[in-house]
Amino acid sequence: MINLAEIYYILYRLNPSQADDTCRDLIHLGITILPVEDDELWRNAAKIKTQHSLSLADAFAVATAEKQKSTLVVGSDKEFDGPTLKLLKIRE
Repeated sequence: MINLAEIYYILYRLNPSQADDTCRDLIHLGITILPVEDDELWRNAAKIKTQHSLSLADAFAVATAEKQKSTLVVGSDKEFDGPTLKLLKIRE
């Protein structure tokens, strides 16, 4: 699962004029966007945030991956070494 808000802010910081188009392209690739209407999801994200040194956005990504029983795709972020879930690191 991908945290679209975090991707958008990184893209916007790099090139504001392309952030919307790039996020739209990601959605067209078939990436699932889940709204945060699920009380269990946001509560679990908050609990994960208290237990690990993750940003709130990363805690939502972990909670979503756990709920979906899916692999979380991350960069080389060291903070993901704490939570126990299936990770795919795209950078070392």
